[in-house]
Amino acid sequence: MSKDAPSSMCEVGAGPRACPGQPQGVAPTHATNEQRDTRYETRDTIQYINWLRIIAIYLVVTAHVAIWQAMASETFTFNWWVGGWLFYLAHVSIPIFVMISGALLLDDSRRESAGQFYRRRMVRVGIPLVVWTCVYLAVRVFLDAEELSPAGALRLILTGDPYYHLWFLYMIVGLYVITPPLRTFVRCARRGERLLVIVVGLVLANAYFQTDVLIWNNQRSIFTMFVPWIAFYLCGYELRRIDPGKVPSRYLVLAVLISAGYLAAFFDVFMEIEGGVGVRYLFDFFSPPIVFLSIAIFWAAYLHDQKAKPKSVSRISYLVSRIIPARRDCFSPLASRDTNNEIRDTRYKRRLVEKVSAATLGVYVLHPLILDLMRIAFSEHADEGNFLAGVIVVPFVTFVLCYLITSLLMKIPILRRTVC
Repeated sequence: MSKDAPSSMCEVGAGPRACPGQPQGVAPTHATNEQRDTRYETRDTIQYINWLRIIAIYLVVTAHVAIWQAMASETFTFNWWVGGWLFYLAHVSIPIFVMISGALLLDDSRRESAGQFYRRRMVRVGIPLVVWTCVYLAVRVFLDAEELSPAGALRLILTGDPYYHLWFLYMIVGLYVITPPLRTFVRCARRGERLLVIVVGLVLANAYFQTDVLIWNNQRSIFTMFVPWIAFYLCGYELRRIDPGKVPSRYLVLAVLISAGYLAAFFDVFMEIEGGVGVRYLFDFFSPPIVFLSIAIFWAAYLHDQKAKPKSVSRISYLVSRIIPARRDCFSPLASRDTNNEIRDTRYKRRLVEKVSAATLGVYVLHPLILDLMRIAFSEHADEGNFLAGVIVVPFVTFVLCYLITSLLMKIPILRRTVC
């Protein structure tokens, strides 16, 4: 897994430091039977993080295609419903990204100071933020033909809206700023206390977003927009330490009931305003269905990764195949040809996943530009295509093009930091 990958990747190693007033070396983690020990996880054992990032970025691209398709369709038609629900379900992408960051960055295994953290992370996210803010302000002027004054550009920056997707980078900067104090909190707080903060934070975030729609008309600020996401950030840290196989099934039933109740409660309002694709009563990152689905996908990726590990390949066999490759057949079945083929295939797949995952930031910042160029190029044929083919083919083509461009930019030293 690439260290330069987006969404705050960092290695995992030693255990946490002691809280203030506690002897060094005494970890205040208050483990329970449900807790997984992540102190000795390596880059190989958290491969599911790479898969999560690939899934999340593909959903981002799909969401932005689906919402355009839905808005171009007549209300309450088949295409409108499919596009709307794809857009809604793809909302899990941003919570997944934030939870990945929390899972990796709130683990204070580096033992780095706040200054070291800020220098490392702010450079990594600051360069793409500045560069792509300038690029997309230019896109607004030259591609979208907007009349943009300096004051208007400043207003877009202060609201985190140089382009419709860049708010995420401004939000991540805010989470990075409070990461050092949050590390102290997760290190010293008991699990019950952390879970309480997460639940209360998610409830308040949902209430805030709904009130924002009704009263404040979505007036975001780069100085506060990260606050509702703290709960997801902490949630990622906690999810990585809970064995999903030991979570009682009654919690799954409760999540389904809460989600169903939420959708039923707002369905009448949704229908009264003729759906209004994009209306936040349903289309909300913090609505219960999205929260529970995000957690389910996070855990599903972990469980799949555990089942996919080649348990038949022993550590001794692996070492023999690496140290004595020329005579591996002499150690059959310890180092059999099938075993080595399995190792080789596994390593190839892992490297492929890591390469695609490392391009996540590049795909994220590039895909609106690619979609805009495709829209302009095919504007005369916009009504001729099949809806389902559009929401399937266009995201895939966009993803592949963004990945190829990102891979090229990563090979150019002066541009590498803009996409990874």
